Amino acid sequence: MDTQVVRIRVLAVAILLMPGLAFAQGSKPTATNPAASHAVVTPDQLAWKPLIPGVEMAVVSGDPDKKGGLYVIRIRSKGEVKVPPHWHVTDEHITVLAGSFLVAHGDKYDASKLIELKPGAHSMIPATMRHFGLHKAGNVIEVYGEAPFVVNFVNPEDDPNRAKNK
Repeated sequence: MDTQVVRIRVLAVAILLMPGLAFAQGSKPTATNPAASHAVVTPDQLAWKPLIPGVEMAVVSGDPDKKGGLYVIRIRSKGEVKVPPHWHVTDEHITVLAGSFLVAHGDKYDASKLIELKPGAHSMIPATMRHFGLHKAGNVIEVYGEAPFVVNFVNPEDDPNRAKNK
């Protein structure tokens, strides 16, 4: 048999065995290695915390604060809430799970630009793109991407945490 064919077969077997060998050596599951374990999260397990006034966030998986890992969060509102223009350091993937969420891009909030997303709709907003939104009462969106999940407001006065940071 040709030595090149043997090398390719050995390499293929090694690639197939590597995940199992890593597991056998006690590798720990991480956000960037979700195949290392299987996790199930039910809605009643979510711990909701304030994100901006009128809007709450819960971590579904990963760590949205830890750079480089993957995260999944849920965001919900009880009433209609405007989200001021802001941007993120990484791409933001949004899927509407319940209700509706409206989104548009730009440095200034302009309701005439908003596009309504209903359950099942998805939007991907590239890193650093300025955008804004409107949560409708009772909506739930799922956001995922590469951490860190950081909200940078275009106008610093729009940051509800500005008083805490002074």
